[in-house]
Amino acid sequence: MIPASLPTEEQDMSTLKALIVSASLAASTSVVAAPNHLTDVQYMQASRCRALIASPALGKGDTTVIDGLLKSEARGRMGYVYERADEMQHDAARIARDASAERKVSLIAERNGVCEAFNGGTSTAAAAHLVGSD
Repeated sequence: MIPASLPTEEQDMSTLKALIVSASLAASTSVVAAPNHLTDVQYMQASRCRALIASPALGKGDTTVIDGLLKSEARGRMGYVYERADEMQHDAARIARDASAERKVSLIAERNGVCEAFNGGTSTAAAAHLVGSD
């Protein structure tokens, strides 16, 4: 006999849908007076997002916009920032490829939330605000 207090599959799906909608709404928030360029931390997060957007395991998306953002934001960064961004991108690709179904849901929510801001879903300024600053 299963206790009545355990969530049902239907409740789990309802909670998942609410999480995805919340993340998408957060990504669509616009921000006034945010920086015109990405900080090092935001640049590294954008690199991670690039891997999540490009991942076939999560439903490969178009990376044209985020590739352009990363290229335009690359100038003037210290070597360790490039190394860490590259490491984060490779780690995210590996995690997405090897993720369980539950973990994929979380990664898709991240991709459709914060990452969408880096990929043209909202302004770069909004993406910067969503990720935070150094």
